[in-house]
Amino acid sequence: MSTLKTRIILGTAMLIAFCGIIYIDYAFDTDIGIGILGMLAGGICLFEFYNIVEKKGFAPFKLSGIIGGIIVFLGLWCSIYNDGLKPIFSFILFPIIFWLFFVQALKRGIDDTIKNVSVTVFGIIYICFFLSFIMQIRHMHDGLNVILIVLLLTKGGDIGGYLFGRKFGRHKFSSFSPNKTIEGASFALFCSLMIAVGLNAIPGMKVMPFYLIVPFGLLVGASGIIGDLIESIIKRDMAVKDSSSAIPAFGGLLDILDSLLISIPVAYFFLTLIKY
Repeated sequence: MSTLKTRIILGTAMLIAFCGIIYIDYAFDTDIGIGILGMLAGGICLFEFYNIVEKKGFAPFKLSGIIGGIIVFLGLWCSIYNDGLKPIFSFILFPIIFWLFFVQALKRGIDDTIKNVSVTVFGIIYICFFLSFIMQIRHMHDGLNVILIVLLLTKGGDIGGYLFGRKFGRHKFSSFSPNKTIEGASFALFCSLMIAVGLNAIPGMKVMPFYLIVPFGLLVGASGIIGDLIESIIKRDMAVKDSSSAIPAFGGLLDILDSLLISIPVAYFFLTLIKY
C-alpha cells in the first residue's frame, strides 16, 4: 500500500474517532472525553519529544516531565471549574521546576543541570501547556463546534498543502524543511480559509459572523503552518525524520499534532480578543 493511501485511511479513521469523542461529549454535555484524550496525547507526544532530544545529547527527565505535563494539563483543566484555583495553577510550573532541580542534584550531580531541566520544561510548555487550551475553548460558547472547525481547518490545510505542494511545488519554503514549498503553504492557507468559511456556513455549525471567520481561518491556518515548521526545526536540529515510527506513513503522534499545538492556543487568544 502506498504512503499516500495509508495516510488517507489512517487519517480518516483518526478523524472519525475524534468526531466520535466530540459527539459523546456533546451528547452527555461533558468535557471528559476531550480532557482524557488531551492528557493521553500530551503524555505520548512528550515521550516522543524526550526521545528525539536525547539523540543530540540532552538528558531530559522523562518520567518527571510526563507526569509534570499531565499535572499542568489537569491543573489548567480543573481551574476552569473553580476561579479560586486559577491563581494557584498560574504558578504550577514553579514546583515542577524545583522538583527537576532536586532530582538533578540528587541523581546526576550538577553537570548539565540547566540543559537537562530546560529541555524538560520546554517539552511541558510546548506540548501539554499549549494543548491544554483546547479545554478553555471547550467551555466557550459553541466550544465543541469551534474545536471541530479548528481541527478541520488546521489539518485540512495541512493535507491540502501537502498534496498541492507534491504536485505543483517549485519554490522551497525553507532550508530546514526541504519538502515544504511556497506553493504548498499558500494553498494550505487557502484550504484553511475555505474550510473555516464552509463549516461556519453549515446550519448548527456557525460560530461567528463572516467578517470574523475570515481572519479567524487565515490566522489559525497560518499558525498551523508555523506549528508544522517549528517541529521541523526541532527534528532537523536533532537529525531525525520523524518523532517516532509508531504510526505508519505519519511517523509519531507529535508529527500529527504539531500544527495543532500552535493553532489551538492562537484560536483561543483570537476568541478571547474578540470577547467571544
